Amino acid sequence: MNGDALIAVLTSGVSDRHLAELRRDGISYIFAGDAELDLDRALNILGAEFGIETLLLEGGGTINGAFLGCDLIDDVSLLILPIADGHPGVPTTFDYHLGKARLLRLVSVKPLAGGMLHIRYRVCQADRGNA
Repeated sequence: MNGDALIAVLTSGVSDRHLAELRRDGISYIFAGDAELDLDRALNILGAEFGIETLLLEGGGTINGAFLGCDLIDDVSLLILPIADGHPGVPTTFDYHLGKARLLRLVSVKPLAGGMLHIRYRVCQADRGNA
C-alpha cells in the first residue's frame, strides 16, 4: 500500500480461502493465536521475522485498549480538537476493560494551527507505577 508492505496478523482458524486471497494480493501474514489474537506473540513474530521494532497503532478504542491492557503501548499521542460533540455510545480512546487504570506521564504539549493541541504521554509500566 503506497509502497509499504502489508502484513496481516491472523489466528490459525482463518480459512484457506482467505489465505489464498492474501497470497494472491501479495500480502504477507503471520499467525498469532488459535481462537483469538495473542498480541504479545504477534509483536514478537513481527520483530523476529520482519525486523519491526516500532509500530504506530492507529486503532479505535477496542484495539488501543487491547494493546494497553497487555502493556504493549509505550507512548500515547493525542490530538485534541477544539470541538465539543458528545454522543452517547461513541467509543473512547481506550474502550476496553483494562482491569486497572494505567498512569500516564506527560511528555509534551504542543499547540497546533486551528487551536488544536498535540499531547504526548509516556505509559507508566503497570507493575512499577511510574516510568
